[in-house]
Amino acid sequence: MNDDERNQEALFRHAILGELLSRKLRRGELRLALKKLAQETHQDWKGRSRRVSYKTLEEWYYKYRKRGFEALKPRPRSDRNQSRRLSQDLQQLILDMKREDVGRSARLIRRELELAGRIRHGQVSVSSIQRLLRARGLSVPRMEVEHAARYRWEASMCGELWQADAMHGPMLMNPATGRTQRAIIFGLIDDHSRLVPYIEAGFGETEQRFLIVLYNAIARRGIVRRLLLDNHASFSGVDLRLLCARLAIHLVHSRPYDAPSKGKIERFWKTLRAQLIGRLDLERVITIAELNLRLWTYVESEYHHQPHSALSGRTPLEVWEAGADQIRWADDHAQLEHSFYGEAERWVRNDSTIQWRGVFYEVPPHLRRQNVRLRYPLLDTKRVSVIDASTEIPLRPVRPVENAHRSRTASLQAQTSSPETKTGLNVAELILARAAGLALDEGDQNDE
Repeated sequence: MNDDERNQEALFRHAILGELLSRKLRRGELRLALKKLAQETHQDWKGRSRRVSYKTLEEWYYKYRKRGFEALKPRPRSDRNQSRRLSQDLQQLILDMKREDVGRSARLIRRELELAGRIRHGQVSVSSIQRLLRARGLSVPRMEVEHAARYRWEASMCGELWQADAMHGPMLMNPATGRTQRAIIFGLIDDHSRLVPYIEAGFGETEQRFLIVLYNAIARRGIVRRLLLDNHASFSGVDLRLLCARLAIHLVHSRPYDAPSKGKIERFWKTLRAQLIGRLDLERVITIAELNLRLWTYVESEYHHQPHSALSGRTPLEVWEAGADQIRWADDHAQLEHSFYGEAERWVRNDSTIQWRGVFYEVPPHLRRQNVRLRYPLLDTKRVSVIDASTEIPLRPVRPVENAHRSRTASLQAQTSSPETKTGLNVAELILARAAGLALDEGDQNDE
């Protein structure tokens, strides 16, 4: 298990414990909550169904309380990098069996291999076969056959839950590409007060853009306790999950194609489109900056001051201000800034380069052919540094044309004019002396 997989496993453990990590529990409440979790089946980051014992959950909980998110990472296995249980021939046979009959389950494949004498009983686990089939795209996902009941609900206080989503806006000129492009509006809404912590339009529906919106929302309105998102790639990346784990934000994803589960942000989008987006004069709004100016003018001067039927006629700003004492603010802004940095492990090639998110970067030559840790700001992933011991070295993208004229000679210290010191040792003379039964004294060797 490499560092990225250990991060994924730690995020899985953090997701199971969920809001227990960010909520103050009464006496005896922890034991009941952990016992309930121990009876549930959880799907991990590899798609496997897992159940976790009460003792293990308790150990994870107190480890997190004592040392934070890092304590949830599993320690490296002692048999790391050893050979797999399935040989290449056996892997190919399993794949051929699955292609021959797609209805064969992993358990049935293992049983047939045991009956045929190809493996011993208990030699191969079902999960090993499942991982192989999943990696080769031969695992059929389990279909959801039940629909969960739906109730009207809301968070109990301000800052407890934010819903986030993206909406497609008008077509505007993108100066980076020189052509018109669909504007994407990212926004968050507080579930209890319906206040909008932050909203911003831009080009591209990416995780980095959402992280920028989330950072500005936290800076203006405090650290939320839970985030409700859909399953789009911009809301399910590792950077976002690591950030939420560091800030003790419980990340919740809705079921696929279940927009009503995020009803408040969906209703806000409907209001925004009806009152603003659908009535924009695109002869006057031609840039993203002009669109964002109108978005914020509408939100701050109109929406926040409009009485809301679900708030008993109060405005979102009134409800937010009434619950301001419940908001979780950052105690140390420097630590908040530090949380918006990510790290990753990469292998340095022999040409002193690493590839990070589709871009090649130059690395100091002495780090060739080894794994290094990269550090990057989540809000600007093009700025990448490598951690060498305790030193952070900024990296720059590879410039092949410039490198064609760079010297390949390693830098050496300036040599002095004095001749090199001679040891007087010469293998040919020493072998001859030993064969003749003689011994060369130091003077004779130096004369040589």
